[in-house]
Amino acid sequence: MAKKEEVGRANLKTLRSLSVEEEQTPHFLMREREESIDLPCLKFPDHPEKLITRPVIKSGWLDKTPPKGGRRFQRRWVQLDSEYLRYFQNNKEVYSKRMVSLWCIKAVQSVGDQRFELITQSRTFLFRAETNEQQSDWVVCLQKVLEGQQQNGGRSVFSRRSVVSNEGFLDMMSPRTKVYTVIKHRRVYLFKNRQEYLSGVGITDIDLREASLKESSRSFSIVTPYRTFSFLVEGEAERRRWCVCLSECVSCTVPAVRVCERVWSVESNRVCADCGGEGTEWASVNLCVLLCEQCGDAHRCLGASVSQVVSLNDALWTEELLKVFLLLGNSKVNEFWAANVPDGEGLSVNSSSAERLTFITSKYLHRTFRKQHHLAGQQEALNNALCAAVQSDDLVESLSLLFSGADVNCSSSIPQFSSPLALAKHSGQTEQAELLQHHLRSDAVGSEVTSAHSQSGYLFKVASTNRPITEHKPRADFSQRWCRLSTGVFSYYKTEQMTSRCGSMKTSDIVCLSVNSPGNHGYEHTFELYTDGGRVYLFGSDDISTIKGWIRAITTAVLPATLSSVCGLCDRLGRLHCAEGSSGIGWFCLSGSRLQVLLQDSVQNIDLRKLHTLTVCDGVGGMVLGWRGGCVHVCSDRRPHFPGWLNSLRRAAGSGTETLSQQQLTESGTPISIQRCIDHITCHGLMSVGIYRKSGANSRVSVLLDSFLRDARSVCVSGEFEVDDVANTLKRFLRAVRHGVFNGAENTHRWLSVTDLTDHRAKIRQYQTLLSSLPDVNRETLKVLLNHLYCVQNLSDVNQMTTRNLGIVFGPTLFQTDGSDSRTSSVVEELIQNYCAIFNVSEAELQKQLDATSLILNKLSEQQASVKHPSHTICAVYLEKKEEGAELLVQVGVSVTASELVLEVLEMRGIEPPAGETWSCCEIQEKEDLERELHYQEKVLPVYFSLDPESHLLVRKNHYIVDIKQYLSDKVEVCKAGTLQVCELRRDKNRNFSSRRCELNNATFRLYRDIQGSQVEREWTVQELKLYHGYRRKLQPSTPWGLTLFSDRQQWYVCCENEDELIAWMATFLSLKVTDLLHSVNAGFF
Repeated sequence: MAKKEEVGRANLKTLRSLSVEEEQTPHFLMREREESIDLPCLKFPDHPEKLITRPVIKSGWLDKTPPKGGRRFQRRWVQLDSEYLRYFQNNKEVYSKRMVSLWCIKAVQSVGDQRFELITQSRTFLFRAETNEQQSDWVVCLQKVLEGQQQNGGRSVFSRRSVVSNEGFLDMMSPRTKVYTVIKHRRVYLFKNRQEYLSGVGITDIDLREASLKESSRSFSIVTPYRTFSFLVEGEAERRRWCVCLSECVSCTVPAVRVCERVWSVESNRVCADCGGEGTEWASVNLCVLLCEQCGDAHRCLGASVSQVVSLNDALWTEELLKVFLLLGNSKVNEFWAANVPDGEGLSVNSSSAERLTFITSKYLHRTFRKQHHLAGQQEALNNALCAAVQSDDLVESLSLLFSGADVNCSSSIPQFSSPLALAKHSGQTEQAELLQHHLRSDAVGSEVTSAHSQSGYLFKVASTNRPITEHKPRADFSQRWCRLSTGVFSYYKTEQMTSRCGSMKTSDIVCLSVNSPGNHGYEHTFELYTDGGRVYLFGSDDISTIKGWIRAITTAVLPATLSSVCGLCDRLGRLHCAEGSSGIGWFCLSGSRLQVLLQDSVQNIDLRKLHTLTVCDGVGGMVLGWRGGCVHVCSDRRPHFPGWLNSLRRAAGSGTETLSQQQLTESGTPISIQRCIDHITCHGLMSVGIYRKSGANSRVSVLLDSFLRDARSVCVSGEFEVDDVANTLKRFLRAVRHGVFNGAENTHRWLSVTDLTDHRAKIRQYQTLLSSLPDVNRETLKVLLNHLYCVQNLSDVNQMTTRNLGIVFGPTLFQTDGSDSRTSSVVEELIQNYCAIFNVSEAELQKQLDATSLILNKLSEQQASVKHPSHTICAVYLEKKEEGAELLVQVGVSVTASELVLEVLEMRGIEPPAGETWSCCEIQEKEDLERELHYQEKVLPVYFSLDPESHLLVRKNHYIVDIKQYLSDKVEVCKAGTLQVCELRRDKNRNFSSRRCELNNATFRLYRDIQGSQVEREWTVQELKLYHGYRRKLQPSTPWGLTLFSDRQQWYVCCENEDELIAWMATFLSLKVTDLLHSVNAGFF
């Protein structure tokens, strides 16, 4: 009996262990569905490579499946090191959206279509690369790293056996969510929950070495240089437990009381380095001076790029920084900064704020009074001296060299320690390293960094107005005013001593700050302020540093902190009404061609030159900016600042008459005009005999070139242009572009002088040196162009364009000369011959490019071989209307166009059209009750062969063309937007019309989901659409004024309110589709 019970207990134990194993074994792996937490930085690191504590094995852009199982992939920056795979919102962010411990990854496998899966213990992450090669690289790299870890052994921080300082749930305040928090090895790890902690999937980690801890009654904050993490706790005991653990991990900081005591132990540190006043409670950590409160305010006005002002009570004072100030002291530092201050020009305790700002600007920004270093002006000698000084304890010499022009990032002669900072650390000079690190974060020239909210000083002002200031304002129109920006108010007085204001405005009422180009008005440098009430204020000065100080102060006071912390000195900033912004408001900051937009809580950085669309509709008055990754709809505003925004954005988005760097660009950084011409010739002209030597039709070349110069984004090189037209357009564009590809006459001379060298290797090195000195756009353009010419000469046995012939053609074009200098063709010939060596193109990469070209040519040959039409066909054509037995039989050849067919039919009937009368050839679809006018250069036979039995060709007068011509005659920019009744018929269902917002601009037709235009449902280029007049009889539209749009097999029916609206939409569509519409109308055809 006892034996039976023992056997029963053993069987029961076995069954229980099996059930436990079944419970522990997952039946399937869930892909990542839960939403990750976004932790954006308020400030990005100047040198992000210094934040990397483990060597990065591989990094790059990948697409990954979105949260909650969406179908569209999201682009993420992915980074792999020896312990974790992390992905970030972008390549600038410090804190990841997710991090996966490599110890917890079970397998990595390819799943096809550039995709691969990362399988962990609890879920699967799906990524997608741009190409199959990139996918293979990621899979192989991950598998090698995983194999290496299995061989080396060890375990992750994500483990039950890991020894941690503290762990538990905390309430994060921004974003508001509960996170499972783990402290270990001077790092804080964040997880969604404990299960994720144990399964190896985290959110991010926080490095505590550069952090400080702030405590309050029910919360504490971890302050890093890039963002602040704030947490709520349930009670005092819990808060104390977390803070004690964090305090042990945070970098060794010195208590504020001890900082003051130790700094003031040096006698010269007790008085201000600038005015001599007592009470130095502030310090400029990069200039190494201690300051009083009034002089500290003046330093802040210079901006953090010039003077980094911190309080002695700040928690970021480290032992190393404290030693720097003890070893230097104000007296030693002033032996450099104030060595040449004239008698009577120094500051005193009673100096005004304006006097302090003027003196401090001269002392530190312009370095007027500094001690001249004996190596000043000798860059290489300064750099060598700095590398030697940082290995000693002579901080004064290092400071002197840094502010005399030595490059803090210069290269040393020791490969293992390639920078001054690396040398200082290697030599154990921690104080030198601290000094260098603070200098790395500053810019002695005064870069574009925001400054403090307060500012005061004299400016010159004109009377305010309620209209945009477009005319030149002479100096006589300006009056001197004492201006002050403080506590959210910008006010101006007649003099500094006056207490009654001449006027004021709240900074919250400033909707726009615009900086004018130098010389626009009587004073050299001016800026404009636009208020919410529609007033315009113009201020000016001849001192550029004064204007920059005001711009920095106003920028910081007006913009939200999220945007002002990342933007610098700009051309225009302010707020605009836009649908995507918070409460319908978006903040915009324009600097050159870079636009930073704050929408909701994120800042979008947009290169306006690379916009996909820039639409300004005269009828609506709004503006649409579309770029890769987003779109902004800016609403019209009648206040004076809005027209300035339109003009500024148009200029910044690129112009065909400017330099290559100011052109409209592709995503790769090549001018659109050049790229589209090269793409067209690659597809249709590589086999053309004498390509680039033969001239196209001058009229068509002029039309195409003018289109590119006017708006390259809207140009689609269609079949109406021959390859020689496009080739000649490319040459004329390269010859006409400002400063050319080689960026000016001076650089052109350097390129030509390379032909004097006899040594081949010396030539290649010199070409590479000159190439590296070109602007990025010029360099990329030259690479794309020479790659194309290399492919052209590779087919010279067919097209007869050898390297020599291409050099003769493109030499004078690229160097913008008359062809008398033979060196131009020699340089181009050498660049083509040595393309791979000069641009460091590998044989594999070159072969890949040539294979792609061959593939294009093969497809083109197959298409041409498959199209077989008879040389002549008898076509039935009707005149005016279709009647039984009234058809005209016309012999039509392959090359016959619609205009030639019209002339033939009219001649057969003896009709001579009077002047101003336009005749067209129309495609009539009787069954669908649709009709379409053929373009006068459109080939007839392809259309005739595509007709079904119930369709025919009809020649008749075009009654709409006069109205279309009149509508287009006064249009500067052709676009159209508005509400239409739209119906999409699918399988004879859904015949109802609904009101939708439609837009036609930039050769693109957009259909929105609703009349507000909040979301684009479909988008087509005009060239891929066919427009028919009328719509199917079975539909029941509200008006007879209808249009039908065909795209492949899809049809959209559009209903207009009246005939005028119908003509407007037809005219806009045809004008965007047909490059020379008015020319063809004036010629009597369409």
